[in-house]
Amino acid sequence: MMKQVNDFVHRFGHESFSDNRSVSVWFTDLDQQQTDMAQLSWLSTDEHAKAARLKNPLERQRYLAGRVFTRLILSEVTGIAPEKLEIIRNQCGKPCLSLPTVGRRLRSKRLLRFNVSHSENFLCIATALGCDVGIDIEVENPGLDILAISHTCLDQEDNERVQCSSLNERSLLFYQLWTRREAFAKMLGHGVDSDHVHRTSAPPWSLRSLELTLEEKQIVGSLAIATPTTTSASHF
Repeated sequence: MMKQVNDFVHRFGHESFSDNRSVSVWFTDLDQQQTDMAQLSWLSTDEHAKAARLKNPLERQRYLAGRVFTRLILSEVTGIAPEKLEIIRNQCGKPCLSLPTVGRRLRSKRLLRFNVSHSENFLCIATALGCDVGIDIEVENPGLDILAISHTCLDQEDNERVQCSSLNERSLLFYQLWTRREAFAKMLGHGVDSDHVHRTSAPPWSLRSLELTLEEKQIVGSLAIATPTTTSASHF
């Protein structure tokens, strides 16, 4: 299966931490991914229903390709066949795995988490052992009115940084601040505008910035990594 994954995945990197955490980020171009009927059969009824509601054929193809790609990566990480993976969502929509148990005991004591982001035709998945993770990527849009969007969407401190930045650094700075905000909220498992984000005490966390060029497009992203706690009960 790994050979099949390598045919269309761009793997950004791998980091190992002293406390046995391991974080990897995987990229793919959804427009280059070919899905067959066997792979589409892995998807849930809800996923097929959502795809059917997408009227734009390109959006529908990207959605299905992204769901297949997600299962291929998670299958590589877990060793579980992609058709047997059950992806569920928490109350705010963050996806997670519901892994099989052995009797009444979970398969592993290690904590596995993942998060997904996409922009235009690119999708990435962050997989993590031992910690919660959130990721967000954006393809830079040269025609974007950065000053107006920054004023409307960013908090005061970040907006002031963008407004005071030079023309040469403004686009990168805006996307860094934007994706950091999104990645942090996704790490917590809540929407970026959710009241839960503001009411929840943030755990210790670290940030990795992602900047790369794929097929002549500039992609900026952020990866938020939570420090694991010994009291977590959701192990599998």
